[in-house]
Amino acid sequence: MADERPYVHATAAAEVESWLAEVSGARMVAVDTETSGWDPHQDRLLLVQVAAGPEHPVLVLDAGRVDPRALAPLFADPAALKVFHHAAFDLRFLAEAGVRVHRVADTMLAQQLLDGGEKSAAGLGLADLASFRLGLELDKSVRDTFAAAGGRTAAQLRYAADDAWATWGVFDQQWRELVGHGLVRVAKLEFAALPVLADLQHRGVAFDADRWLEVVGGLESDLPALHDRVQELLVTDDSPRTLFGPEPVNLEAHERVREALARLGIDVETTREHVLRDHAAHPAVAALLEYRQVAKVTSYWGGDWARRVAHPLTGRIHADWRQIVGAGRIACSDPNLTQVPKHARYRACFGGEPGRACVVADYSQQELRILAAVAGDAALAEVFRSGGDLHRATAAVVFDTTEDAVTPEQRAAAKQLNFGLMYGMGAPGFARATGMSVQRARETMDRYFATFPQVAAWLQETEATARRSGAVRTLLGRTKKTGTAPAPTLARNAPIQGAGADMTKLALAEVERRFAQRFGTVARGVRPDGLVLVIHDELVADVPADAAEEARGLVTEGMLAAAGEVLGDVPAGVDAVVRERWGALEPTASVAPG
Repeated sequence: MADERPYVHATAAAEVESWLAEVSGARMVAVDTETSGWDPHQDRLLLVQVAAGPEHPVLVLDAGRVDPRALAPLFADPAALKVFHHAAFDLRFLAEAGVRVHRVADTMLAQQLLDGGEKSAAGLGLADLASFRLGLELDKSVRDTFAAAGGRTAAQLRYAADDAWATWGVFDQQWRELVGHGLVRVAKLEFAALPVLADLQHRGVAFDADRWLEVVGGLESDLPALHDRVQELLVTDDSPRTLFGPEPVNLEAHERVREALARLGIDVETTREHVLRDHAAHPAVAALLEYRQVAKVTSYWGGDWARRVAHPLTGRIHADWRQIVGAGRIACSDPNLTQVPKHARYRACFGGEPGRACVVADYSQQELRILAAVAGDAALAEVFRSGGDLHRATAAVVFDTTEDAVTPEQRAAAKQLNFGLMYGMGAPGFARATGMSVQRARETMDRYFATFPQVAAWLQETEATARRSGAVRTLLGRTKKTGTAPAPTLARNAPIQGAGADMTKLALAEVERRFAQRFGTVARGVRPDGLVLVIHDELVADVPADAAEEARGLVTEGMLAAAGEVLGDVPAGVDAVVRERWGALEPTASVAPG
């Protein structure tokens, strides 16, 4: 029972040294922390608990009396695996205390891998996992008492020790399951990326709030005029009218907008952006798209957003990065920096500190290269090996012409085809996207598959695998559960998107390893030189300006090394540039939506 699990409350360095000597040679320890709050920049580390298995008592180090760096020999030992639950939290507090941890694992990430992207029946909290796997009930209400000043109570020490013991016991079970389910390779890459993401969150990204307010504030001022302009352009002779003139169209009501467009002779089934883009030559549609873009930006990113997201002490944005979402991708919240508009005017508000520079690097056509690798299609791989334009080469084949003669419209259609196939697009969808007849779209797709036959075979086999087993896998073993009646989109795209996540996370570890060798480490906190953003397949690093070109080489080298583990002999492409900021600077006056 939990109440019988012995622990040592260490209030002197000698007690820590004695415990370390007792557990010397342990291959795995579990680590947990208790803190006064949630923010490592403002709150304090109170306790550090370490469990080394059932043969040893749990160490509960009192950080108010003993320097946590007393644990540095164990935490730096590459022979011992250090297991946490939600390690990104603990690692940041330990870093602030001057303790760096090498070779980590995480029970929350392990459970997410075992659950294959689905919500766990057991839950992902430590209390949930301990109850489900160990029959151990953890009283999480005790956690709230640590914010109070004063010495540690017996209940707090018991709770702290139980958390570490539960973490050890949970992972002891999980590791055997990871091995049995063929998930060791992907677990190791997740665990290697974990401390990099923790440092990224702790480091934060520099943010120019004044510039942001100038850019977005200008858009907020423009919004009423843009609204009125759309209303004017939607008016026709048969528009509904009131005593005061034409009745305004509710631009937030898609059916009302669709009806107004129909009166202009523009018949659309939906007013979603990708459909309206096909009619953007019409002034009313162009004005509507512009209005919607500005409204979207100002509704989420306007007002006091810039003041709220900057940390009161560091002035930087320390977003919450979640390591596994859906098919395996990294997500972000509070705020969601992956949704910052792509236009340079917005991204130029990140970075820009004196003496610093940003390395901005992304994979070129990552998912299409993964498709060539997983399908084993020699013709598709050869396009990448030759350094050709895939969309142009595809267009030349499916439209029976030469690459030099490919028109912009044909290349755009080929691009729709290359990407759409991974998302389960059929001939009707391709026809809608390109304006072709369904029959012509079907013939075009047939020519595509005749050119890249292994792509067709892989897509069919992947869907069949999902139906048989209810799951699909990436090349490195990541599993995504689909159910035995999967939608084509999920069955086809999950292994591609998951492999992209694998590649990006491998890149995090590869780049960080090179940065650590070049820029070294620090005694407390995290190294200022390192990654600050990961936006899908794009990495952004903040480095000294006088070392920026060297850092660009390190980032490129690390990303290519990571890609090689996923793509094999299909070449990767990395586009890397050095800028003062994430986005290229431009004047902030006379802004327009991006």
